[in-house]
Amino acid sequence: MDEKIRSILENEIKMTMGCTDPGAIAFAASQAAVLLDGALKGIDIILSKNIYKNAVYVGIPVIKKIGIEYAAILGAVIKKPELKLAVLSEVTLDMQNEVSGYLECIPVKVAYSDIDEPLYISVTCSSDISCVNVVIKGDYDWICHIEKDNEILYHSEPKKISEKYSYEGWNFRNLFYSAAKGQIDDENIIRYEAVNKKAAMAAMSEENEIYLQGLSRLASVSVNDLANVARLYVLNASRMRMSGERFPIVSVAGSGNLGILSILAVSAVCDALKKTAKERQTAICLSVLTAIYLKSNMNRLTVMCGTAVAGAAGAAAATAYLLGGGLEEAENAINTVIGSIGGMLCDGAKESCALKVGFAAECAVISGNMAVNKTGIRTGSGIITDNIDENIRNIGLINNLGMKEADNIMLEILSTQKK
Repeated sequence: MDEKIRSILENEIKMTMGCTDPGAIAFAASQAAVLLDGALKGIDIILSKNIYKNAVYVGIPVIKKIGIEYAAILGAVIKKPELKLAVLSEVTLDMQNEVSGYLECIPVKVAYSDIDEPLYISVTCSSDISCVNVVIKGDYDWICHIEKDNEILYHSEPKKISEKYSYEGWNFRNLFYSAAKGQIDDENIIRYEAVNKKAAMAAMSEENEIYLQGLSRLASVSVNDLANVARLYVLNASRMRMSGERFPIVSVAGSGNLGILSILAVSAVCDALKKTAKERQTAICLSVLTAIYLKSNMNRLTVMCGTAVAGAAGAAAATAYLLGGGLEEAENAINTVIGSIGGMLCDGAKESCALKVGFAAECAVISGNMAVNKTGIRTGSGIITDNIDENIRNIGLINNLGMKEADNIMLEILSTQKK
């Protein structure tokens, strides 16, 4: 496998527990609490607007409660920063029963700031004799500043995607052929699929299980059934994650739901079409790499639902490949996704995100099928040019620059509702 692609996959695929944003807050709190002298008396949190938006209404693993405060106090109690974004996997039954009591004894203050950095988390843990501040900036698991009792213990520049981990100099043609010609041989992909699929299968209703069993006995499956199976896999896994069920999830490009969508929509198509292990591995690699490529043109935290757009684009390209398409069909599948659901708004992480990514999974499969049948969105339509890489860059520009005011308005609505 190309070493650069290996580096990108290693950097962008990570194990998480629960939603990434509260997980990162818990990670920062855990690191601060480990260094604190004396008994914890209070926690002060300052977040960028985007992090606040994504963390304020999402379920916390195991305890199934909503709130940034819960994530912070649990991270501080667990004190295992070495687990990074999976720190909340250590929540015990005792913690679940006592978490409300923790907050009664230890006040947690949360505020958001107009800081330019979209991904910013500052957690300060205080006791009667000590104070520790931990700052995460640039990426969810990147601690760039630690300060204890006015002494800087550690400082680095915010994480930037280095050339080793970036698509600098690449284009979609390179990416497609690297995947389709078998140059990407990462056996971990199948393991990642199994992790996310476990969450999806755990949430299947008896009716859904009977439906899937019936499909498995058919000689051929309609595109509507393919899209429906993809929706079921993605919707159920995302629902488990966003409601706070205790299931580890493999994330992609900083998002657990992006990992669910880009992996499981393709997994569903492979299951329904009875694809070989090699075809499955190639298709999931193509999907994940495409999703990372598109997401790399956006800010790490997005105004539109970057998960739905990037994940569906990846799954659409992979679906086109699995249905016999080549580069042209994969490009057209991505264009159809961008031209149809590009701009879907992100109004914060919460249970309803499962509906968004489930819908995006359906869109991905239908777009892949349309591309193979030469009926997708044609170039020259709206924002879709005849250059796939330009289209991907443009969707990033629309998100990063064009939708800033929409983000501010949504945050104002969320803040009012929280109060």
